[in-house]
Amino acid sequence: MAKSYLKDVYSGDTNDSRELYASWAETYDEEVQKNGYVTPKRIAGALKDVVTDQTEFILDYGCGTGLSGYALKAVGFENIDGLDISQEMVRLAEKKLIYRSLKVFDPSTGIPVHSNQYKIITAIGVIGAGAAPLSVFDSLFALLPKNGLFAFSFNDHTLNDPSYEKKVKSCLSKGSATMLHKSYGNHLPKANLKSNIYILKKL
Repeated sequence: MAKSYLKDVYSGDTNDSRELYASWAETYDEEVQKNGYVTPKRIAGALKDVVTDQTEFILDYGCGTGLSGYALKAVGFENIDGLDISQEMVRLAEKKLIYRSLKVFDPSTGIPVHSNQYKIITAIGVIGAGAAPLSVFDSLFALLPKNGLFAFSFNDHTLNDPSYEKKVKSCLSKGSATMLHKSYGNHLPKANLKSNIYILKKL
């Protein structure tokens, strides 16, 4: 029987997320889909509702095995680039033939993206408990041009830490962004987890 990694992700028992995701890569799709993983579809649908030009270039940050890119492609987005810290996961994403470009990077050296390179950046199931730190929010937001869109999610484990919602509220209150979409709904329903999804427009 294949090992389940969901509990490991949220328990914080591992000090190296790259090691965890490398081990999880081969069974990741099966495990999250078995638990009804729907956040990528929710964000893709919300983006489709606010983006008029579906040929805009999108950076799918933390693309993993490509489930988020697959959801974006399914609603009509054409130009998607993927970026992730796990070579093992990216290798599986390549097989899905979704991405225009796929890169693996070391987070300690910074995000290998130029400012204003993408008008849309997604971080679907990426920032929060068991994944990327909150500082990634600022790093990604800073890369966007004026009127660029940032689409991301915080699951229930992440929302238990008030600093994440505080970051979003601070961004809005400072006049750095306006909220185009926010909704709370299923994330991994068979694991009794929900998530907030957000789309911010940079001002």
